[in-house]
Amino acid sequence: MRPGRLLPLVTAGLLLWASSPVHAGALTSEVDGIRVELTSSPSRPGTNGQTEYLVRLVDGAGQPVSGAQVTLRGGMADGMSVVAPLRPAGEAGVYRGRVLFTMEGKWELTLRVAREGKRFELPLTEHVGR
Repeated sequence: MRPGRLLPLVTAGLLLWASSPVHAGALTSEVDGIRVELTSSPSRPGTNGQTEYLVRLVDGAGQPVSGAQVTLRGGMADGMSVVAPLRPAGEAGVYRGRVLFTMEGKWELTLRVAREGKRFELPLTEHVGR
């Protein structure tokens, strides 16, 4: 990782940690001049169905950020894992994907956004119920 990328990651991590636990039900953060708005439905995921994640990316000028590769990945301490690509949702700068959580408990997730040779990640915590 290039040194210039570490500060935004640390800053984003500290912002998220300060309000921990962060539920992805509604999250807005800014990294490297990109505003990230993440929502999930349902806002409190469970093991009884898929959770849909929607990410909206907007640049500093308020323009949608298209052409990004957006992935949500993570796992639990016991080794359970999930990986979900979030695909363009038909509206510029909006990406959507679904996750099926197979176990209740605390899931540590990472939202990864890559575009034009740049990448950043946002850590998230989900508490999955039934």
